[in-house]
Amino acid sequence: MEDMNKNPLEYFQNLLEKDKYDELKNKGISEIIENFGDIEDVDSENGIVTYWNSFYDQRTDDHVEGLVTYDFDKSFNRKINSEFIDAKKLIDSVVLDITYKGINPIEFIDIQILLLKDLIIKTDSIYLERPIVKNAIVALIRYVNDKYLSEKIISINLKSPNQIDSNDYCAYALQWDSLNQEDIIPNIEKLYSFLTIAPAIISSTKANFINAFTMRKVTTGINWLVTHNKSISKSSLFYFIDKLIDEGFINEVPQNILNKKIDYLFRDSFGKKLKNIRQSKHTASSTPASKERIDHIISSIF
Repeated sequence: MEDMNKNPLEYFQNLLEKDKYDELKNKGISEIIENFGDIEDVDSENGIVTYWNSFYDQRTDDHVEGLVTYDFDKSFNRKINSEFIDAKKLIDSVVLDITYKGINPIEFIDIQILLLKDLIIKTDSIYLERPIVKNAIVALIRYVNDKYLSEKIISINLKSPNQIDSNDYCAYALQWDSLNQEDIIPNIEKLYSFLTIAPAIISSTKANFINAFTMRKVTTGINWLVTHNKSISKSSLFYFIDKLIDEGFINEVPQNILNKKIDYLFRDSFGKKLKNIRQSKHTASSTPASKERIDHIISSIF
């Protein structure tokens, strides 16, 4: 019950005290210069630092030495997305703690909505040129309202051109989440391109892959190609899905439903259905094959 005294909106309240973008940008640049001594170029105005460092090259599956570019604007966006995910999780945790105590959490929820409405006003005056901040606050209001205040109605919250026809909808597909609805398809396409770089991790058409992550029917399953000891590595597939959930790219679902989704969407390298998904999860490795590459791919979506 340790989350009871935590403030889920603390980060956004601090961020919206004033315009802190330049302050955070300068701090980010200073940290890069301090931690990486071999600096090639510094663009203080745009928050871009180029420096030499070793990094993981997914094309060669090896670490190489080369130029790395730090872009504060991209780092800022990743931070907002990360804090958005953490805020949702902490709100859920506090509600659960309150409920365990036998108290109706509606007062806590009402306070969060009031705080968020105050924050959304500030975004227009402080971070007007950084729409991702407002998007995060709007998304938090929608999340709290839909989960705790609104009548539970099954709906598809995607805007055109991502609108789903009822004939295409599939409850066993996955739901990609994004602060910007227009980023959904481009981000899925980016993930697809990373996963199909040789040596490929999956085999699937792009259209089929997009359907799998937008609650649409898939015509054929996605073949998972990662192997361990010459057998399909289900541990790496479970890790991949869990990582996408942890990073907030796809919506979290109960484990028994997630198992059904994996069964519906994924196949082995020969296109055959995976066996014993539930049982395999109990023995899944925490350091599966291609873990480092999967981490790098997911971190590269931004």
